Amino acid sequence: MSELILNPESEVVIFFGPKGKGKSSLMAHFVDDYLKTQGPQRQELSEQLIREENALRKTPLSFPTAPPMYSNTVYNLTDSTGKPFKPIPIKGKDIGISTNDKESYKSLFPAPLIALDEAHKEFCSKGENLPDGQLEFFMECRHYRIIMLLAAPRAVLINKDIRASGSRFIEPRKVINQFDDFKRLYKTTWYCREFLETSAIEEYISTNGKSDGYIETMHVHNGNVRELYDGYAFRRRYFPKEGKDFETYNKH
Repeated sequence: MSELILNPESEVVIFFGPKGKGKSSLMAHFVDDYLKTQGPQRQELSEQLIREENALRKTPLSFPTAPPMYSNTVYNLTDSTGKPFKPIPIKGKDIGISTNDKESYKSLFPAPLIALDEAHKEFCSKGENLPDGQLEFFMECRHYRIIMLLAAPRAVLINKDIRASGSRFIEPRKVINQFDDFKRLYKTTWYCREFLETSAIEEYISTNGKSDGYIETMHVHNGNVRELYDGYAFRRRYFPKEGKDFETYNKH
């Protein structure tokens, strides 16, 4: 088995960078690699944690029928056996731990992978505090064996409470796509800056990218990474609301 690119216990990884640098495609690569290399083990871990909880319950909880994964993006994935795989749809507002009557969140299977593109739009703005239930979720997600992938145009747009949760930040700086003689994409390589400490990314943000507290990393996807996701998935946000139409010239 190849080296795992995600911590098999728990971690939060944030991809950031301007349009066209490959953050969404790199996140899709991470998702694909996770399903093929870690998916079966993570499903087993989820089932183990549920069995332990069921021993303390009168009404048992159900088990996942596949590696538990939640996403706000439609992916065209296959699992480790080649079977088509669809993540469970979710939004940022659904993610958290219910700590009071004012907050309500969805119950997720343990040991899930959560992948959110345009993550800065999924949680409260960068200068605000997360609701208590979401703050606890990020600060204690290791206990539930959560792996979370988030993507945003700039690191500073990610809420400060999320940045402070011990996240790993990856900034793709250059992406190279290789095509065969029939113009089919068969390999993609990302050259990145990676920040392993919260203090390093905060310094990078405050100096507008002039600090050097990062390591240089490279990730390679063999195959057509564009087949894994819709690079234009958020286009529907630009269409008029139902019952409305496009703005146009006045009709005479």
